[in-house]
Amino acid sequence: MKRFSFCILLTFFVQSKCTFLSSSSSLDIFKLQYTDKEYTSQVGNVSISPLAAFNTSTLNTVPIDQEQTYELIFDLLNTDYQYLKMKIFHCDWNWVPSKLNDLEFLSGYNEFTIANYTFSQSNFSEYVTYKTVIPKLKVSGNYIICVYQDDSGTIPLFTRKFIVYENLTYIDADISKPNQPKYSRTHQKVNLKINYGNLKTSNSQKDFKVVLIQNRDWKHALMALPPTQLIPNEKTLIFNYFNDEMLFPGLNNFRFFDARSISYRGQNVMTLRPSSRGLELILNIESPKRGLAFSQTLRTDLNGAFYTQTLDPNTQDFNSEYVWVNFRLDMDKFNGDVFIHGGFNNWQLNLQNKMSYNENIHAYTGSVQVKQGFYNYNYYVLSEHYPFYWIDGNHETHRNNYEILVYHRAPGSLNDRLVGYKKL
Repeated sequence: MKRFSFCILLTFFVQSKCTFLSSSSSLDIFKLQYTDKEYTSQVGNVSISPLAAFNTSTLNTVPIDQEQTYELIFDLLNTDYQYLKMKIFHCDWNWVPSKLNDLEFLSGYNEFTIANYTFSQSNFSEYVTYKTVIPKLKVSGNYIICVYQDDSGTIPLFTRKFIVYENLTYIDADISKPNQPKYSRTHQKVNLKINYGNLKTSNSQKDFKVVLIQNRDWKHALMALPPTQLIPNEKTLIFNYFNDEMLFPGLNNFRFFDARSISYRGQNVMTLRPSSRGLELILNIESPKRGLAFSQTLRTDLNGAFYTQTLDPNTQDFNSEYVWVNFRLDMDKFNGDVFIHGGFNNWQLNLQNKMSYNENIHAYTGSVQVKQGFYNYNYYVLSEHYPFYWIDGNHETHRNNYEILVYHRAPGSLNDRLVGYKKL
């Protein structure tokens, strides 16, 4: 049996690095990338969901006074059970470790054995599903959960993110068309006003940090923008930029495929067949959407999100298959790289989801492995000559999800609290 160490990042996310110190000899020092990332190909689906949810989708944000119990669920793509433990860390708004000790954010000893596991009973896929309840956290903010097998490892299997928030501010926000004509048909502007109520501050520009995120893709998050106007007697921060500081691209409807069944072809699946590496889903041949007429799609557009679920008769989650999904994008080759991009691969740009160009068929092709479910994605461009949305284009009327996070550090405090959260 191979020996691994496993680390999950329970938090919302900034792509940075941080060093943890622990009393455990195996976790003395290791560096994590503060983004959702797999460090081994043996990691399958990972999610944080309400206990006994009917399908598995990731919920990264919970209120501190939550009554619902949440659990961490993940698959390891092997046939052996591994003895795992979990450890939790608290971080500040910018994902550096806070100065809180364990007992200030947890009740009890900070080490949890993961004893709930199930072996898969699928026909084509072998994996073990692990589940563990996330303990109630005493303070708001950003958290990291580290799960490891034993005392031999120092490198995580993967990282994941989570936040816990309080409702101590009033956030007045909406989305509007940009003021600048050159952006008015392609971008969206966030208008924001925050009343911080009874929170103490000696310097509101320093004590508050505001983060704006579109569709949970932190690569393009707006971080710590200062307010443009302060109204101390009303305890209000106003963010009213006149240039492009608070603009987001409108994007386009996310593409999707339905892999909830292996008994029949779901939407946008052209072929379903077995192969030497397992089950293969061949998607319909696609082309760029840039320049095409826009029509808002509500039912299938999850803004890049996904959920795992099987619709096959007499099946449950442990019967779900892992399938290889094959993509083909017909277009001329250009100076840049193309990635299959979405929440299902943590919005990552890596070799696993990078497409290659096939000169014979004049198309970009690629494949990713996913668990049965319903998936959104888009084609992301990494280029010095084209924006990331170049293939699918931008529309100001596309309905995106926005999240606003307000962090506060009181004078003399050792940590940042997440005192406001709003989803648009």
